[in-house]
Amino acid sequence: MKKNINFFSLIAAREGSKGLKNKNLIKINGKSIISLAAELSLKIKKIKHLIISSDSSKILNLVLSDKKIFKIKRRKNLALDKTPMLPVLRDALEQYEKKYKNKIDAIVILDPTSPLRKKKDILKAIDLFQKKKPDLLVSVHEAQHSPYFSMLEKNDSFYELCKDKNLNPGSRQDVQKVFEINTIVWIYSRNAILREKKRIPRRTIIFKTPYNRSIDIDTNDDITKINYYLNQI
Repeated sequence: MKKNINFFSLIAAREGSKGLKNKNLIKINGKSIISLAAELSLKIKKIKHLIISSDSSKILNLVLSDKKIFKIKRRKNLALDKTPMLPVLRDALEQYEKKYKNKIDAIVILDPTSPLRKKKDILKAIDLFQKKKPDLLVSVHEAQHSPYFSMLEKNDSFYELCKDKNLNPGSRQDVQKVFEINTIVWIYSRNAILREKKRIPRRTIIFKTPYNRSIDIDTNDDITKINYYLNQI
């Protein structure tokens, strides 16, 4: 990857949602979560353009047009419940490059359902990506439960630890530290977008974030937690 990376951001927000109905239309402190993500992206000089991809005209229109924003009306077959992110990324990259003849080196995903992220989170993640040059940078926080110690899965009629079957730890301190993925910031390289088939490729690094900014909106309880943390700021 070249020294000066062309970073672009993507807000991918489809109309349908199974867990929490119309969650991409939710407002926090009077602003839609789509607008909050877009406003943050536009404040970051290292991000050349913001791409908004949605199958919903209503969602696309939540953000005012801007010379740094490229809106994509996503095809229905890329907005299904089980549609993976990589095809959506490829579609965004290909449509942008076809229109503007400008090469995208990396895409910063700003999931609108993570409204507690801060500008410094994105800047630090971009700097780390530029330094390490992975295929994917993913934000994480320390997991409260470990599959090596406190999580079980079914095996025939009985249950066992989810991971290493030969490991029988006596305490949490005996097991490897694990991290829980969140949606504050993901950054994919061009190579991963165009060639990888795995959501988490081999050349993946982590970017640690605090738990109290890592809440992702998926239930009404998550909204309550987010409003609580906002009131603490």
